[in-house]
Amino acid sequence: MIDFASMAREAAAKKAPATPVVREVVIATPIAGAAYLLKDDQDWTTDDLRDYVMGQIESIHGPQVRNAVKEMSIFRSFRERWGAKAPAIARFAFEVHRGMWQRAPISVNRFCKGSDQYFAAIIAERLN
Repeated sequence: MIDFASMAREAAAKKAPATPVVREVVIATPIAGAAYLLKDDQDWTTDDLRDYVMGQIESIHGPQVRNAVKEMSIFRSFRERWGAKAPAIARFAFEVHRGMWQRAPISVNRFCKGSDQYFAAIIAERLN
């Protein structure tokens, strides 16, 4: 008698795919520069402001999806609008409020012009 069941099992075993190998790859982006640590607030450049804010965001809230062009545009505009107060506003947001504003994590978008009346203007008023 022919055992068709065992023949089917043998054929299936020969055709069974190999066990897939799963590899995890972690890509770490370096934390922003820290030249601002050696400067007074009034000497900060746009790069220093961006490096401080993004470094604080990443250290408090974890790694972020970054867009260098968008970040530079946001922080250049923020410095133009707030001048010498820009570093003080950023430091207040992270050193006093610990990276949270109105029960939400502070992101790069808080430094956009549209957020000024809800964020930067309130902090600037408190700094006076």
